Amino acid sequence: MTTRTTSLLAALAATALLSACAGGPSGNAAPTSVAAAQNQPARPAGGHGLDAFLGSYDANRDGQVTRAEFDAIRLQRFKAADTNGDGVLSEAEYVAEFEGRLKRQYFDQGRQPDAAYENNIKQAHTRFGIVNRARDGKFTWAEDQAIADKTFTGLDTNGDGVVSKADPQRPREQRADND
Repeated sequence: MTTRTTSLLAALAATALLSACAGGPSGNAAPTSVAAAQNQPARPAGGHGLDAFLGSYDANRDGQVTRAEFDAIRLQRFKAADTNGDGVLSEAEYVAEFEGRLKRQYFDQGRQPDAAYENNIKQAHTRFGIVNRARDGKFTWAEDQAIADKTFTGLDTNGDGVVSKADPQRPREQRADND
């Protein structure tokens, strides 16, 4: 196998593990049928709204995201994506991690990859160029944390250290980016 194939397989395996870990409060794996998925919070691959954020980071499905939950999931994703173990993410690793989550989202919804799927993958490549502020092809944990700080603060509008539906949302143009 090539290094790229091995890296992709490792990223997909890690994504499957993280998806299973992000199941309901009982620790059960994510539902596999469309009907069961409709009764669970969304687990989107990304997004900018409050619902996408809660679906992505509310690990215990209690309707709120603490900073500890948010940081723990981001760290899990970062480490799982770092398939060569060098402590940084290449563009290929970054996009493969996102694509694994996107594939899981499509599977949970009973959907096949489509034009929107392909567009999301293209956007992930573009997003890498934006988040890799040093422009060196190495997305660091420090760069990720800078984004995390803006994202969490932007959504925790009442300043209580928890993001939930109780946080009044500002218009989109006033919010920080949420990858």
